[in-house]
Amino acid sequence: MVVMQRASELPEISPAPGMLEIVRQFVNTLDIESGTDELDSPGALLGWLSESGLGGAGRDAHAGSPVTEADLKVAVSLREALRGVLSWHVTARGAASADRAYGPASAAAELRKAAAPLRIRLEVSDKGQIAAAPDGSGVSADLAQILLIAGEAVTTGTWGRLKVCSAGDCQWAFYDRSPTRTGCWCSMRVCGSRAKSRAYRRRAPGRAPAE
Repeated sequence: MVVMQRASELPEISPAPGMLEIVRQFVNTLDIESGTDELDSPGALLGWLSESGLGGAGRDAHAGSPVTEADLKVAVSLREALRGVLSWHVTARGAASADRAYGPASAAAELRKAAAPLRIRLEVSDKGQIAAAPDGSGVSADLAQILLIAGEAVTTGTWGRLKVCSAGDCQWAFYDRSPTRTGCWCSMRVCGSRAKSRAYRRRAPGRAPAE
């Protein structure tokens, strides 16, 4: 698996275990702080999927099935819907919920909407083992696999530890390895310090609220 990280500042609470790391990296294809998007074209989407580590991904898997603008739209919608759900995995987010345009139920509804075009089937092995698998091929199958990884994380109890940074100008996805599961920022040294400085300025007498 190719590990794609922000060059400027590696998160201190990362990476995610196993295949869940692919979900984390998928959300982080948009770097809000730097304004860069790894999924800025159908070709870029194909390139990312080819290097993602997904079992069925790769350029050969998409041969004869060109990646389209519609595929890109589905991928970006899924990415942002996942970001919305992960933002509510931060326990401290409740205190800032007044600043959010929607609550956790609405975030879940957005993910449900983004997942609607993707199809899953049940596979039965020769040994009688039953497992869910993407139905079809190409980009839709790869995106469905991302959802299946998230579903497996729910079963193993790791899903709630995958979060996005509480800093609105960051929102970098990270895996919270803290014993109490209360991590709020991808980097305590950077985003955490900024948040504490802003809170101090808001509380300090005679100081104007930070913009």
